[in-house]
Amino acid sequence: MRQVHDHLKQVPLFSGLTRDELEHMHRVTTELTVPAGDVLMEQGAVAHEMVVVLDGTLEVTRNGAHVADIGPGGFAGEMALLTDRPRNSRVVAKTDVTLLHIDGRGFTHLLDDVPHLAVKLLPIVAARVAED
Repeated sequence: MRQVHDHLKQVPLFSGLTRDELEHMHRVTTELTVPAGDVLMEQGAVAHEMVVVLDGTLEVTRNGAHVADIGPGGFAGEMALLTDRPRNSRVVAKTDVTLLHIDGRGFTHLLDDVPHLAVKLLPIVAARVAED
């Protein structure tokens, strides 16, 4: 279990979490390996999850135009979960990617149990909204 906690602490979003909070994170996440080219999120689709990149790169496009690349420590999909609106971008594995998958229910429980995680998400989400 300590190895899992050490792994989660390497993600900037989770770096300040306590041992109990990291344990909660571990319970609501699933580590996945996704091959390059796989579509993780489709623009306009209903949101059911978010992902945190552990290794590799995701490419984000909107209306066919490149918006951003997301590397280790970055995340995608949180805006649609937070706003309960369709996805505003398409997210594709640019390279083979290892990521943490958090489904919508797990995300809600996580914010209920670790509320200061929302505070860490806020400036990043606000910046993304401002860029829209």
